[in-house]
Amino acid sequence: MKHTVRGGGLLVGAAVVVGLCVAPGAAQAEEADVHYVDAAAGSDSNSGTSPGEAWATLDRVNQETFAPGDEILFRSGETWTGALSPKGSGAAGSPIVVGSYGTGEKPLIQGEGRVESVVHLYNQEYWDIGGLEITNHGAAPATAPRRGVHVEGEDVGVGAQTDLAKVSTLSGIRLHDLYIHDVNGEDTKDGGGSAGIQVSVKIAGLDGQNHPAPDAAHQRTRFDQVTIEDNVIEDVSRSGIITWSDWKNRPELGDGIGYGESALTPFTPFTNVVIRGNELAHIGGDGIVPHMTKDALVERNTLVGFNETSTGYNVGMWTWDGDGTLYQRNEVSGGHSTRDGNAFDFDHASRGIVYQYNFSHDNDGGALLLCADGRAGGVYDGTFRYNVSQNDRYKLFTICGGANLYNMKIHNNVFSVAPGMSTGILDAQGGRNDVTLSNNIFYNLGTGGYTAKPGWTYDSNVYYGPDAPSSSVIPDARALTSDPMLVAPGTATGVDDLDGYRLLKRSPALRSGAKISGGERDPWGVVMPGGMPNRGMYAGSGEAARG
Repeated sequence: MKHTVRGGGLLVGAAVVVGLCVAPGAAQAEEADVHYVDAAAGSDSNSGTSPGEAWATLDRVNQETFAPGDEILFRSGETWTGALSPKGSGAAGSPIVVGSYGTGEKPLIQGEGRVESVVHLYNQEYWDIGGLEITNHGAAPATAPRRGVHVEGEDVGVGAQTDLAKVSTLSGIRLHDLYIHDVNGEDTKDGGGSAGIQVSVKIAGLDGQNHPAPDAAHQRTRFDQVTIEDNVIEDVSRSGIITWSDWKNRPELGDGIGYGESALTPFTPFTNVVIRGNELAHIGGDGIVPHMTKDALVERNTLVGFNETSTGYNVGMWTWDGDGTLYQRNEVSGGHSTRDGNAFDFDHASRGIVYQYNFSHDNDGGALLLCADGRAGGVYDGTFRYNVSQNDRYKLFTICGGANLYNMKIHNNVFSVAPGMSTGILDAQGGRNDVTLSNNIFYNLGTGGYTAKPGWTYDSNVYYGPDAPSSSVIPDARALTSDPMLVAPGTATGVDDLDGYRLLKRSPALRSGAKISGGERDPWGVVMPGGMPNRGMYAGSGEAARG
């Protein structure tokens, strides 16, 4: 998917800043300046403070130290080659803004594979960056990371020795309305890899076991208030959007198995991370991965095509070593290969991850991966509810070999498989783990089968189709195998087009499910009764048949 136009500004001779967010009541710094950059008509000997006195180059911008409230505006329709790495930090309510002015296409900054990151911030905070086009495509295959945008922290406020009781925080990063594409980075995974957008904290000099050098001084550092929204990211290897921290160790991850040690690099998650409204397509590896975060929100994103070029294992949207991520109203499709290739994933060292109101379809690897590292640590308290999987392939659930997944709840979802498909519906692969499946509808018109898995609890699911399992195959005492009477299964075209998975008025799935927590709502905002819920993802009283 290529955009034929790059978008742009709205006014001639006036600054255009898309989506500048200033806290209510906050005032801009009194000495704030607007700086203009014009590749065609500017000069680095100019003052930069008016369109007629614009600077010309990225080098001139990178020499300046900017102050709270300053703006850096690039002329629309023009192109720069190299890296933008401006200096300085904003302040709460008064960020430094990067945007555009004039009319025409978004200003383009191209790295041409010669720079690691086209836009780079290091130990800086309160920046609002939007309205740019960014590429980083090299003629030769990459042998090192290539990124579109990298916001990086390291050892902020470090003293003469490491003090693990202190945590430094970098705040107020907003990346929005960017068009990032054609970043052909190499295939290294995680914090050292390539990405469209990466926000990360590193510890220099880690050894092969992820231990810092014993004589080095480091400072625990994290990010707070990171918003990544309304960006278009296409043709990127390897990750689309990723957060990462080398300060990642805790019992859930496991000490002594190569990830590092809790006593040396304790878990210091990013907070108030929001990733919303982004459109991603043709991603080489993982799509959206907010690792090492606490209570991140990932919503209203669309991912079309992932795991397309990587030789590793990749999933659409997932969290590793993080707590409380809420994934909602996302659409994930086109996952390639069964080297994972799933839409979603409960992965190692995560706690309390929730997937709700999402739509997955046409993924080679299936809908959901459940994957703990069996050597230590585990996965805890995950919830997968009110989601639709339509025509996902291979297996609906792929299960890794670890036996350390605990209290995983998969309830009130609909899994729809079309005729002619051979998707495995339930499988016994992988290690023994603690999973409860309840009130789900498996609408299987294909030939994929069912196998019970030790450690799993099956309660009040619907198993409809020509290969519906008997109670001797799936031990579900309250199972239904009759037609659940969905309005129009298999017809959804997007995350906002799920009405076909509502239930008709005479459906046997109405008010016949297993008890759930009170107050839960379906995708249409209707409260699901806790005592007598429906089976499936619809909470209403039944729909009239379509004419």
